[in-house]
Amino acid sequence: MSSKKTVRKSGKKIPQKKKNNSLKELFDNIIRYKHAGLSIALLYFVVLLIVSLLYHKVGDYGVETDFFWSYVPGAKSFLNGTIHIDQFRGPLYPMILGIFNLLVSNYFLSGILLGIISGSLVIFFSFEIIKRIFSAKLAFFATLILAANPIFVQYTYSAGTDMVFNALATGTLFFFFREKELSYKNLIIAGVLGGLSYLTRYNGVFLLGFIVIILFVNYWNISWLKRIKSSIIFLASFILTFTPWGIYCLSEKGSFFYNENYKNIAYELFGKGKVSWDQFWFKESSSFTSLFDVIGRDFPKFISMVIGNIGGHFIFDMERLMGWYIGVFVILGLIILIVSKPYKNWKSIQTGYYLSNIFFFGLLLLVFYSERFSIFLIPFYTVIALGVFFNEKLILYKKLPAELGYVITVILLILTLSNSVTFNSSRIDSGPVELLTLRDWYQTHVPESEKGKKIAARKPHVAYYLNMDFYLLPLVNTYPALIDSFKKHDVDYLYFSPIEAGMRREFQSLLNPKSPHPGLKTVVYFNNPPAVLYKVLR
Repeated sequence: MSSKKTVRKSGKKIPQKKKNNSLKELFDNIIRYKHAGLSIALLYFVVLLIVSLLYHKVGDYGVETDFFWSYVPGAKSFLNGTIHIDQFRGPLYPMILGIFNLLVSNYFLSGILLGIISGSLVIFFSFEIIKRIFSAKLAFFATLILAANPIFVQYTYSAGTDMVFNALATGTLFFFFREKELSYKNLIIAGVLGGLSYLTRYNGVFLLGFIVIILFVNYWNISWLKRIKSSIIFLASFILTFTPWGIYCLSEKGSFFYNENYKNIAYELFGKGKVSWDQFWFKESSSFTSLFDVIGRDFPKFISMVIGNIGGHFIFDMERLMGWYIGVFVILGLIILIVSKPYKNWKSIQTGYYLSNIFFFGLLLLVFYSERFSIFLIPFYTVIALGVFFNEKLILYKKLPAELGYVITVILLILTLSNSVTFNSSRIDSGPVELLTLRDWYQTHVPESEKGKKIAARKPHVAYYLNMDFYLLPLVNTYPALIDSFKKHDVDYLYFSPIEAGMRREFQSLLNPKSPHPGLKTVVYFNNPPAVLYKVLR
């Protein structure tokens, strides 16, 4: 009898203990699953693909303006055998876009697919990087927060260079930090991906900071001779990747490193808040011819801007990129990191990871702030924030109950996901969908003989959907000068909508097709929103 009671007693306790252990074991198995990063990336790909195809019908008037203005024409030129030299970006994205379009036959859809694939790669690479450098637990939660981040999601479904650049740059980090021992193979792959990052966006130059990590952090613990050799291998791989492009720029533009990104710095220093965006970029910017010209015009102001941007950009990152609910933990994590005296063991892979992100943050101090520029830093900020609870090398790790970290992290994840849904639900379909109606009307009602080759507007979207070349509305002050400009540049059509009226206020009367407009003939107009398609009379 006593034996039976013992069995019953133990029978009540043992299953409970097994249940608790099994739940913990299941959770640990999920986190430590070999393909956890790949699984999260694939899930993200499927969700974003479905959402994008359902809701993202037309590019927005924000960052996707560049897609229609520069990338699509660049892709078409590439497919026709000519590589266009852009003032501000490398040629890789339009080339990839053109190749994708051969498969999809729709440039906008190709751009969306490129973004979704690239965003999924960023998630995969980020998980693997954090797992190797910190822990599987930290990688799991940091990657989930990355995947839910509102800005990350927005620029995944947006057609543009942002996610392609981030995939290449994060891939560079992945191969650089892939092994704890020196691997020349991984170093060469990292160098090639770094060069491709540079060919996508020129701020990929920050990846050359790996040379500093190789030489002075030396977490591989190799001799100076091997450090120098490794630096040369990485640098050579990086440079050789974009050398053909440099030679082409040298022959066409007279500069191996041709680009005009110094004008972005000039705008930050001398244009912002003083003249309109159009006024600066289409008139004032021509007075600057080099980076030295910009810096030399007011060097103290340049230094002051860079120093001021340290705090300014960081605060904006916490507010706009991460959200202050995570931002407070980023600040706390930075404080704890400093108090933990990481410099006592600074020759570590973690130091290399921190420095690579700091190099990128430092490069962004030279230009005006945009949260999309900082997307690359989301995993870094998240690691700092969650490191308070999951980084075993920090002093608070053993002093806080493990459950607290899980609870707070889940709350942060829920807040991030909720904000992402709210944020993106108002943006994913914010493009001018009326252009689809105009496209269908134009194709049905305008005879082939009257279809135009060039259309004037403030944004290039209408040119894409009506299959015409884009002509930017000129900065003129009188109506006769406007019409003369159209005739001089062989413009066939003018599209005028609220975006044109807002940027060219002196011609707002063009929103009313019933008013007399000499030199123009009304083709079709819409009331909601108001928009008019005019034909330019010869």
